[in-house]
Amino acid sequence: MEAPGPDRYAQRSFDSADAGWTSLRLLRQTLPSSVPDVRLDPITDQLVDLQTGGERVVLSRDGRGRVSARLGPGSLSTTPPGKPSHLSWRPGGGGHIAQLRLLLPGTVLERVGAELGGRRRPAADALRFDDAVLRQVVHGAWTAAREGAPDLYAAAVAELVAVHLLTVHGGSPTPDPPPPDEPRVRRAVEVLHASLAQPVSLATLAEQVGLSRYHLLRLFRRHTGRTPHEYLLALRLEQARRLLRETGLPVGQVAVRCGFVDASHFSKTFRRAVGVAPSAYRAAAVG
Repeated sequence: MEAPGPDRYAQRSFDSADAGWTSLRLLRQTLPSSVPDVRLDPITDQLVDLQTGGERVVLSRDGRGRVSARLGPGSLSTTPPGKPSHLSWRPGGGGHIAQLRLLLPGTVLERVGAELGGRRRPAADALRFDDAVLRQVVHGAWTAAREGAPDLYAAAVAELVAVHLLTVHGGSPTPDPPPPDEPRVRRAVEVLHASLAQPVSLATLAEQVGLSRYHLLRLFRRHTGRTPHEYLLALRLEQARRLLRETGLPVGQVAVRCGFVDASHFSKTFRRAVGVAPSAYRAAAVG
């Protein structure tokens, strides 16, 4: 688990990794009361920050625009795996900022999301939110880590935080789309599932299902919400995630098995979709 953040700003006074925790990571750190600009690269963990001291007004910039919030003792913030951050803040009440930062592995979120209802739920994302249960859990984890609780305790906390974030703050699960009721689209889906490692052109797919390319595109999008290319790419990326988690295959072989041109093309596509490189995803998945 990485510990993102502006090391030139943060002064860390505790790290649960030093206490032997591997199932999640908990940091205690202080930050200056004012920071004009900081950019954080995406990581594979869900961040949960609990501010325990000081007050500040934080401005977040992302592709959706600007959002600001006043944070003080007890304020919670969370950032999902794979999302970069662009922040600045100014004093809101004097003094340095103290916070507890919990890093929950994205692999735990994925597994729990699957157990909660199949397709992955949207991860929680909020500059400021209120949750008495989560505040208590983070404080309790901090106390337990300081007192030498074993990693089994950390694993239980990770499970609880994942379930809580996904059920309370993560929104409803995305339902699996029903099987296409158009037999030719259903046949196209079957062909795509069988073609993960091989190139398959729109012309070839259209020929196999007995439609023109234009007619196939129109029908496929109507019944699945995606183009055949988008559908196949999603299948390949899901297969890649599984192979990275469950096998020791080199990244180049994973790329070939999932139908990518080469390891470079695979890495660029994977990073764009998932937010991290295949090697970083595997490292987080296997601990």
